[in-house]
Amino acid sequence: MRGGHSPFKPRPRRSWRAPGELLNFTLFFVCAVLLVLSRIGHGALTELRDGFVDLTAPLLEATSKPAILARHEAARVKSYIAPFSEIDRLKAENEQLKQWEWRAKLAERDVAQLRALLNAVDEPALHYVTGDVIADARGPFLRSALINLGRDNGVRVGYAVINGAGLVGRTVDAGASVSRVLLLNDLNSQVPVLVGHAGVRGLAFGDNSAELRLDFLPDGAALHPGDEVFTSGSDGVLPRGLRVGVVTGSPGAYRVRPYADLSTLDAVSVLFFDAPTLTRTDPPAVALDRALSASPDDTKVSDAVPTASIEPPSIDSEIKQAGAPIATSAESVAQSPQ
Repeated sequence: MRGGHSPFKPRPRRSWRAPGELLNFTLFFVCAVLLVLSRIGHGALTELRDGFVDLTAPLLEATSKPAILARHEAARVKSYIAPFSEIDRLKAENEQLKQWEWRAKLAERDVAQLRALLNAVDEPALHYVTGDVIADARGPFLRSALINLGRDNGVRVGYAVINGAGLVGRTVDAGASVSRVLLLNDLNSQVPVLVGHAGVRGLAFGDNSAELRLDFLPDGAALHPGDEVFTSGSDGVLPRGLRVGVVTGSPGAYRVRPYADLSTLDAVSVLFFDAPTLTRTDPPAVALDRALSASPDDTKVSDAVPTASIEPPSIDSEIKQAGAPIATSAESVAQSPQ
């Protein structure tokens, strides 16, 4: 269209930027070549990269020193500030513990008064010894642990083993310095328990799983998930009132989740609870002094009395001791009236 404005505007001319475009193209090309060489593992590229790293290593080390020093100083400042917050936390915790101590003393006084009114017999105090778990035996049919406590520490077969959370198990073998503990969830573990506030009696079985099986409950027993489970002491081995766990599951399939985490045992305590049943279950001494079934009584006797001073009784003395009551009974029969 002559004499008028064309609707199509002419394209503006681009300024010549040949050096910049050439540099960009060169860099892209070099990067592509290096990428291909790195993928095929070319030796020349490896040597070039190693040489570049060697050249830049002193520079990187010099530039990283200020950052490392700053990080160390920040950690040092935090280490100076952290004890103050820890002290404040310990002070608050100490105040709470003082309150609980005061409440515990009041509860002990009330319990003592009530026991005096009921004329109740005081239960014997339980002594204990604390040690560490040194080995953990786990398999498809075994849940046990070894602790660094034995006959030398007063441990006997059948003693209850606990930790800060609750009952862990009981000792089944005891040596001079090492004992084996049968855990609650072992297939051979059976613990008589009391469930809930009503004290429903039952039996907690181990089945090698994380929880125990609760069985032998009375008919119509009303249990609820969350009810606490304690030892009943009816077996004559474990003391009464040890914390076991809480009830889980539904009617017909009740289970007990132990308070103690049996998979991560560290420090445990062995309770000294001597009962007639426990005394009978403790095995006799064997020939080896360091065996797991060595009896502490026999060990003490053997240590106290020399072997040369113990003489076996003679056959004549045994005959005399056996014949004395027989003669007495014969004389009494002869003197009795016909």
